[in-house]
Amino acid sequence: MTTSVDELKGRFAWVALAVFLVVMPPFAWGHHSGAMYDDKKVITVDGRVTRYEWANPHVYIYVDQILTTGKTVEWEIEGSPPSILRRLGWDKNTLHPGDKVTVRGHPARVAGSYKLLPDDVIRGSDTLFERNGEVARLARTTPGTEPTDAGMDGVWVTLLAPKLDEQLDPDKMSLTARGKVAAKNFDERTMNPGAQCVPNPAPVFMITPDLKRITKGDGFLLIDGEFDGAQRTVYMSVATHEGAPPSVQGHSIGHWEGKSLVIDTARFAGHLIGNGYGVPSGAKKHLVERLTPAADGTSLTYHFELTDPDYLAAPVKGDATWVFRANTPYVALKCNPDNARRYAGP
Repeated sequence: MTTSVDELKGRFAWVALAVFLVVMPPFAWGHHSGAMYDDKKVITVDGRVTRYEWANPHVYIYVDQILTTGKTVEWEIEGSPPSILRRLGWDKNTLHPGDKVTVRGHPARVAGSYKLLPDDVIRGSDTLFERNGEVARLARTTPGTEPTDAGMDGVWVTLLAPKLDEQLDPDKMSLTARGKVAAKNFDERTMNPGAQCVPNPAPVFMITPDLKRITKGDGFLLIDGEFDGAQRTVYMSVATHEGAPPSVQGHSIGHWEGKSLVIDTARFAGHLIGNGYGVPSGAKKHLVERLTPAADGTSLTYHFELTDPDYLAAPVKGDATWVFRANTPYVALKCNPDNARRYAGP
């Protein structure tokens, strides 16, 4: 059974969103829409943590609940990705076996499946997770106070840009006939590349509300993202895409226009959600991006323009903000294949 475009609406708002997110709002924040959960039904689970799996792409909490019949059942609570939860103050030691928690959320649509997408996770008097506040927290941060003195090198936090939810919504994008058919027939349980640990390509890679790290090399820049643990290489001394093999992140050529870094990327490998959730990308996908530092050096404006004549009837444009974080550690986890397959369906 396929997931319709109507069922996918609001997916980004769930990132954990999709990171874990998407769960929150956009991709993030998440790798999927959450359509497998009943968004009209809310239940409460009281119990004790049996396992706490801090892994990429999703954090899972397992909770034993004693039913009124005396039977004990174990619930699987699907959280956001580690990269997103880190921004919300979590880490691998936030929960431990034996912790008593209350989880309120949406159960899986499949009867008899003890799986839950949480709205709230409470331990004692502490609210550890609150989905209603997740989007707002990911969309803001304290202003940068330490300007980078090394060009763009360093760690940056990407702020969630809610407007991008609409710009990458297949119901609102201008799609070709081929793009409309693909979006209509998208089945996230069998077609989502994230279930095989395939990362999101740019521009989604660049606007996911995680930490990014830019590192300058000899004739190139590396851009890493915590969410997927993926990496882009931007070649600064190459003039053409000719001969470059296709890849998930494509082949990127960069140059400076004043203090702005302009990146031209082509040669993308086909990706089933490469132009938006449920909208594939093809060999003709072309992406132009611009990273422009603020006058005080504490933030960057990220702008992209995306074209793909096979699936997009008009260009897609968007903007996001990156804030410099001089002393924040960058911690990317490799995608765990077993964990990734788990969120493909109940």
